[in-house]
Amino acid sequence: MAAQQRYEIAEASQIAFARRSIGELARGLGFNETVAGQLAIVVTECGTNLLKHAGSGELLVRPLLDGPQRYGIEVLCIDRGPGIQDLYRSFEDGYTTAGSPGNGMGAIRRLSGELDIWSMPGHGTVLRVVCWNGPSTASAHDARVSYGVVNLPLHTETVSGDAWSCHAGDDAFTVLVADGLGHGPLANVAAIEAARVLGAHGDAPLERIMELANEALRPTRGAAVGIARMPLGPSAAGGKVAFAGIGNISASVWTHDSHRHLVSHSGIVGHSARRAQQFDVPYPPDSLVVLHSDGLGSRWDLERYPGLGARHPALAAAVLYRDFSRGRDDVTVFVARATGAA
Repeated sequence: MAAQQRYEIAEASQIAFARRSIGELARGLGFNETVAGQLAIVVTECGTNLLKHAGSGELLVRPLLDGPQRYGIEVLCIDRGPGIQDLYRSFEDGYTTAGSPGNGMGAIRRLSGELDIWSMPGHGTVLRVVCWNGPSTASAHDARVSYGVVNLPLHTETVSGDAWSCHAGDDAFTVLVADGLGHGPLANVAAIEAARVLGAHGDAPLERIMELANEALRPTRGAAVGIARMPLGPSAAGGKVAFAGIGNISASVWTHDSHRHLVSHSGIVGHSARRAQQFDVPYPPDSLVVLHSDGLGSRWDLERYPGLGARHPALAAAVLYRDFSRGRDDVTVFVARATGAA
């Protein structure tokens, strides 16, 4: 449940700062010099593209864990620029619209372990790149579900008052998003405590997880908490998404042509929480489940972004953050998709 580090890119010196900082993170995760160097090139090319094509943008960076020894670094590159007219040609060496050599996107593709992109003319670009410190193993990666998250503090704070946690069981994937009352360190303590409850009781019924969170948060200032559970594997076919929420965590399920919002009760977990109630809605194959704190506005619609729902869920989280973050609170956006694979 690591929060992102955010790097604004509006001038060349900020690219150098991001490259150094992300390099330190890579070495701390055990990246060898070759892979750390490849990551440095990826960060440089992402930042350079932001300046050349959009004028400015930001990089959101967080560590990933895939098994006991395999670490990665995810970079979300986000801009509000003109978008890319020919997305596939942009990855060809020599193709450019900015008078440069045109090798940046091709280099990013070659040096990254994972890459996905969404762009729309007039609506900017979001790019997800992951570099790993070693090869994948068959036992490490759970291909049944993919998810992405943006978790950032209020600009004036160093820690986020929001937190999240997830748990993959034999036949279900559960995610918890918590928004500590207020913001800053005390809100962070409350939210982290809620996230730890899911880590210890991930297979319990949702109502029971909420009861345990209510007990755990009594010494804290309290939090809003939302918990969603998606079916995995064969059970995903014809299954349902379950949700239990208390407070201002919003949840919804999105298909290619419709969406459903899930109900959360009022209250503060740890202080004035009523008994949680679980609600279920149908979960068509490859639907997206979205949870977010009230740091994100409510007037968004994924259908306004053609093709975004088919990309990696992290890109949807990044676009929603970019376009609907209120800017006056911590913000968390969590997006997940179960693939239905056994």
